[in-house]
Amino acid sequence: MTPVRPVGLNGRFSGTLHPTGTQVASFQLFDAIVRADRDFPVVVWADPQFPGVAAWADIPQTTLVQVPFSRWRRSTAQLWEQVVFPVRARAAGCRLLHHPMNTCPRWRNGITQLVTLHDLNFHHHPEWTGRAFRLWLNAFTVPAVRRADHVATISDYVLADIRATLDIPADRSSRIYNGRTPLPPAARTRTAPDVKVILGVNLWQPHKNLARLIEAFSAVREHVPGLELHLAGRPQANYRSQPELAALTERPGVKILGYLSDEELAAAYADADLVCYPSLTEGFGLPILEAMAAGAPVVTSNTTSLPEVAGGAAILVDPYSTTDIAAGISAALDESEDARAARIALGCEVAERFSWPESARQYIELYRRLS
Repeated sequence: MTPVRPVGLNGRFSGTLHPTGTQVASFQLFDAIVRADRDFPVVVWADPQFPGVAAWADIPQTTLVQVPFSRWRRSTAQLWEQVVFPVRARAAGCRLLHHPMNTCPRWRNGITQLVTLHDLNFHHHPEWTGRAFRLWLNAFTVPAVRRADHVATISDYVLADIRATLDIPADRSSRIYNGRTPLPPAARTRTAPDVKVILGVNLWQPHKNLARLIEAFSAVREHVPGLELHLAGRPQANYRSQPELAALTERPGVKILGYLSDEELAAAYADADLVCYPSLTEGFGLPILEAMAAGAPVVTSNTTSLPEVAGGAAILVDPYSTTDIAAGISAALDESEDARAARIALGCEVAERFSWPESARQYIELYRRLS
């Protein structure tokens, strides 16, 4: 009997010890894939220093190849992906390579290539990223994605975007939603009855629209004196700094929480009266699902993937209008108890539709089709 050739998984996302956004999604997807009931082996190239990666070595039909991404410069990891990885994958007998975080090698080396594309922000809004990172993406990511055997996207919005913008044919592209990992249980610890808390999660990139959120919060706070805005997360590399945020975050009522562990993030959601996520553009929007699962009402944008993922459970606002964001916040704070309970119940129902095991199942089916 001929041995089944393995699928190779590109774990370049594991180069950071404080993952956010696409790095978290990439890990959770691969974790679900390696733990899934499958009839083929996988070989994962990843850094065991990344939380959760080392455990993969003990899972049947899984080979973990240790790569010290966390000790490398970003340019070294990019060069590895483009030149070294195709050689190592071919030597390991891989029939297919899955790249979960937007980039893949231009040189295929005779191996089927699948790339997961999270968004085209770098293409539509080059002003949001640094010049070197932008040049790299345009020189390698766009040509490689166009040549990939298949492109998976994380929402219908991104799927339509890549087909229109990159001219990816329908038979070489599909949508598989991201999942959602339940956060640890947490109870509300805040006891002050005259304090209301708005939570913003991972809003430090330019497209997350933090400046307008703070302006809207300040406008609402004039009428709700005990209102606070808590900001979780930290600025990410590759994105341009926003000097105006330094002054805005000093405004009364604004509190920066910094990078939070899962337990701390769960507690922040539990203490929030609402979560506001007025991003200008999103490929998915995990924080709104986390908020809904935690029982927090959500105010989010009426554009890109966010209405799709919110599933009718959020208050939608125009992210380019500070006035509209403020009106959405006020509407959420002023909802009756019955309306708030109904919104929370619908949000929990929407959040339950997204799971990493289901995402993994769909990717495994795609692996079989591409093989």
